[in-house]
Amino acid sequence: MTYNPYGYGEPRKAWWSSPTMLLILANAIVFLAMAVSGDYVGDCTSLICEVLVQQNSLVLAGAYWQLFTSMFVHFGPIHLIFNMFALYYFGRMDESAFSKGSFLAIYFVSGLLGSLMTLFLMTPDTVSGGASGAIFGLVGAYVAVARRAQHMGVALVYAVFLFIQSSILPGVNIYAHLFGLVGGLALGLLFSPRRHPAPGGYDYSYTFTS
Repeated sequence: MTYNPYGYGEPRKAWWSSPTMLLILANAIVFLAMAVSGDYVGDCTSLICEVLVQQNSLVLAGAYWQLFTSMFVHFGPIHLIFNMFALYYFGRMDESAFSKGSFLAIYFVSGLLGSLMTLFLMTPDTVSGGASGAIFGLVGAYVAVARRAQHMGVALVYAVFLFIQSSILPGVNIYAHLFGLVGGLALGLLFSPRRHPAPGGYDYSYTFTS
């Protein structure tokens, strides 16, 4: 069986076997729970949001779980929709190039790295939430895979464009995006298959026995 980094031509699998779809579902469930509690316009007034969102002052006081749970908190439907679209787009590509374990490691480690840098580099009164740090990790991992498929230039330009476009908007956590991207790139290079030199560049021509 020849290794195919993007899974083109492979049979469709059940949606629940996709880590991307399960992550989208988890984000949607948290958002719906917040909305039912009356918190659907991004003001973070519900108890659910207060407990899950990253509040630097509370994290410093011991609420360390918020570094993780804040990745599932979104401030309004627009925030959720844009992030879930990006998660679906890059997630479906990356999960075809990495094992489920590697994919989830890239996603959560990148998100946690963004949360930690938010804690260390922003003020104690900072409130932060959203999956964008983890999603930028998927963007970085995509760049790492594309590098080995001779498309690094296109992927890198797209990643930088996406980073700049989203980061110039008011209220955007640039540190979560930047360090999520760096973390995903590093892990993507670590987890992606080794390059094998071929005439004219790199390819994926080696074969695994089954």
